Amino acid sequence: MTFEQTSAPPAAAAALPAWLSKDLERVEDLLLATAGASAHPLVSEPSTHLIKAGGKRLRPALVLLSAYSGQPGRHSTDLAAAAVELVHIATLYHDDVMDETETRRGVPTAHSKWGIEVAVLAGDFLFACGSSLGAEAAGEVPGLLARAIAEVCEGQIMETAALDDPARSLDAYFEVITRKTASLFRAACELGAATSGADEMDRARLSRYGLNVGLAFQVVDDLLDIVGDPRTTGKKLGTDLRKGVFTVPILLACERDRSLAQRLDAGERDLDVLLPEIVATGAVADALEMAMSFTRRAHGALGEIKTGEYARSLGGLLDGVLAQILK
Repeated sequence: MTFEQTSAPPAAAAALPAWLSKDLERVEDLLLATAGASAHPLVSEPSTHLIKAGGKRLRPALVLLSAYSGQPGRHSTDLAAAAVELVHIATLYHDDVMDETETRRGVPTAHSKWGIEVAVLAGDFLFACGSSLGAEAAGEVPGLLARAIAEVCEGQIMETAALDDPARSLDAYFEVITRKTASLFRAACELGAATSGADEMDRARLSRYGLNVGLAFQVVDDLLDIVGDPRTTGKKLGTDLRKGVFTVPILLACERDRSLAQRLDAGERDLDVLLPEIVATGAVADALEMAMSFTRRAHGALGEIKTGEYARSLGGLLDGVLAQILK
């Protein structure tokens, strides 16, 4: 669930510090070199398709910034940053196939351009590329990356099992997004801390920060799916609703208005009709407060870390995530 970056840069991307650009350039080179390593164009072209389309690069930025809690600039940190982004992009290829999405980041999805078989295999190839970089980074990186991949897959399976269920509890929903979305954010922070030799206390704090950033990011994404601007999100409004993924504002509204739940259960999916009723329950405002609560928890974790430019930048990145829905 990623926002387009072809018109105006998202607030979260704009919040990245200028001094991080050199680090991110190294990671970008690794992404393209690794995903484009095959001499066969039907492997290299689909595999680099979304990388070339841009993106916020939040997860590698989290790896790089978290590394400043120890000794930044290590090659293993760059490898870990590229690895976690390749894993993330691989999940997007598979998500787009399952969701039958036509565009991503302002360009046609891989399956729209090359077909389902190539898109699925390109996603698998990117998972392998990410794992290869993780193995090259060595140390704790392969284990952290493998755990995150397993959690993402588990979360996706759990979400598939809950499709078209407006009675799903919020606790069950947050259990899914903790795995499907927040696990990669948490892993990114853990990878940065592990590859830079950060102390155990800062590692635990960064892990807690990453988890809450991921949860805030997903709730913001949930809100943007129903009240966002398609020109900047790169997605049609109501995409999750149409495919039967009932997110935080929808589930809150259904708890408060049982007739709304009954209509969704009967197959109603017209966002233009449903949105005024969803807003009337107060669900949109309360979902925004949930996102803000996660950001406060993340800031709380940062507040326990020794002060420095990197910690302030992590805070700015976090505020940029929330700004996407507040602007």
